[in-house]
Amino acid sequence: MSTKQTPEQEQLKAKSLPRDTNVAIKDVMDIIKCLGKVYSEENEALKHADSKRFMALQEKKLAATHDYQSAMAQMIARKNELKTADPAMKDRLKKLHNNFSTISEENMRSIERMQRCTERLGNTIRSAAIKSAHNTRGYSYGETGAISNISRKKAVSSGLSETV
Repeated sequence: MSTKQTPEQEQLKAKSLPRDTNVAIKDVMDIIKCLGKVYSEENEALKHADSKRFMALQEKKLAATHDYQSAMAQMIARKNELKTADPAMKDRLKKLHNNFSTISEENMRSIERMQRCTERLGNTIRSAAIKSAHNTRGYSYGETGAISNISRKKAVSSGLSETV
């Protein structure tokens, strides 16, 4: 019997940063580089409309994001220790984080662009379905019992169901 772990249990098993502040900063930099690489790959997949590659990256992105969040939480908890860290190491971390922020913002714009395209596609499909339903010849019985063509009077309802 397999037991599924809660997000809290998953977080507890997250990798702890080393006690040495400079080594911890280096580990954080590696984690930031890893997540930045995943974002860059995802941006490329979105740029080329490669949905298979985009979907394949999601598990990797989830793991890298989890590592990043855990590392940042640990660094925030150790913020007083950062004052004693090597200034050159802190500068490299700041530059890396600024670069990461740029990649992250580009990723958000790419995902928003993909969402707009998907929404437009859904609207186009819905409009075509409604038009097709209106143009389909339909017969029904009228008040007098005669068959009448009321296809132009038909109300057509449409909606979109999204399953995640």
